[in-house]
Parts: sequence; structure tokens; C-alpha cells
Amino acid sequence: MALRKLTAAALAVIATSFASVSAMAAPVVYNYSTSGALASSNAAVAALLGGASVTVSGSFIYDAATPFTVNSQDIGYEAGRAIYSGAVSQLSGSVNGLSFIDNGTGVAAVGNEVVAPYGLDWFSLNADPTPRLGENTTPAEYAHQLSGFTVGDYKLDNVRLYWVEGYYGVPDYLSNNNLLPTVPSFNGFLALDFVLASDPTNTANSPYYSRTVYFGGLQAVAAVPEPGAMVLGLAGLAGVLVAVRRRKAGIAQA
Repeated sequence: MALRKLTAAALAVIATSFASVSAMAAPVVYNYSTSGALASSNAAVAALLGGASVTVSGSFIYDAATPFTVNSQDIGYEAGRAIYSGAVSQLSGSVNGLSFIDNGTGVAAVGNEVVAPYGLDWFSLNADPTPRLGENTTPAEYAHQLSGFTVGDYKLDNVRLYWVEGYYGVPDYLSNNNLLPTVPSFNGFLALDFVLASDPTNTANSPYYSRTVYFGGLQAVAAVPEPGAMVLGLAGLAGVLVAVRRRKAGIAQA
């Protein structure tokens, strides 16, 4: 009876240990997938990617412990968003056999009631910065880290995952501009921004988002714990088992 009680206590400690490790684990790997391309996409690029039924899937690392970097309006962007540089990294994916990966770190933008003209919540994860307000090229001072692909005369320039209140049933989910502890579980959008391969710096000054392909039904799900978290959890389990074994030996001797 004493051994059964001890085993129950040991299991409770193990469960608590894993819960603690899981709660502290940062960053977290997420897998994501989308539904098909939306009608608002650039038709020519969407056709080259495989048409309306094509989807995107991949993974990224999200670090909810990333400190606040700067307000969007302080660096020339739309006002009201808090920027967290480095909150997303290793953003990778594939679309119809074409692959991309962000070899550096991206940014998260959080905006409570900012989407004009309705005042809606906005959360996004970007591989690289988007153009500033009124501009059609990305900031020259920022190192472009996305390793993408070219299809036809279109070169992938940026990847953006975002969730907007009121779309796909997204609720009013923000009360401030703090970085979210987890990536939203409800559906969002994914955008693949392209530039002309023959004019990658957009010297023609064409509207930057005129070559974007949008995907709906974005769903991001946390993957299994990081290897480091698993090691910590197994170490805790080993310690508990040793304690149980010693206790059993003491009971046998008694």
C-alpha cells in the first residue's frame, strides 16, 4: 500500500516536472498549413505556383520571451503596432515543390485595434520587413535574409503570416500590444510577396503588393517539445525513479 502511494506521488511529480518544463520552454516550434490561394492574389503568379488549389505548409520557431523592440510609428511604419525583432526565426515552407527558408530572424508585430477603418486586432509574423508606408521597396539598411525561389519572372521577396480580427472568424483577441504567449489557434492568412526577378530592387517603383499571392485557412500548431526540454524532462524522470527505487529498497529492508 505504501509503495502504491509512493508510485502515485512519483507519477504526480513526473507530470508536474513535464508541465513545468513545457511551460518554461521557449522558443517553440510550430508547424503550419493553409488552404488554397485567394481570389485577391496576383493571378499570373498564382497560376505559376499551381493555381487556386495550391497550398503552403512549413514550420517556424516562435519565442514568446522576446523583448519589445520599437513602436512601428517610430521607424516610419503605420502607427499602433509594437515590433518584436527576433520573435520568429527559421520560417520555412514549400508550395507545390518550391521551398523557402528564412536563414535569420524575423519580426512579430502586435496591434490592438489598429486596422483601419474598423479598429481591428492585428498580429503578424514576417520573415523580413515590409516596405514603409508610401514606399515600394524594402528598407535598404536591413539585411535580406529570406532564401526563396523564382518562378517565371517572379522572385519570392517576403513571407508573412497574420491574423486579423473579423476574418475567418477571428475574435477580438487583443487587449494590448504585448507579445502573445502562443501563436493564435484560430485561422489566419499567409502572404507570399514577389518582386520581378528582372527588377529585384523595384526600380520601376511598381506597387509592392501587386505581385502577392494570399492564402487563407492558415493554421499553426505547436510541434513536439524542443530536444532540450525533453532532456530536462527525462532528467527529472530519472531522478524520481531513482528516489522510488531507493524507497523500495528501504521498505524491503524494513
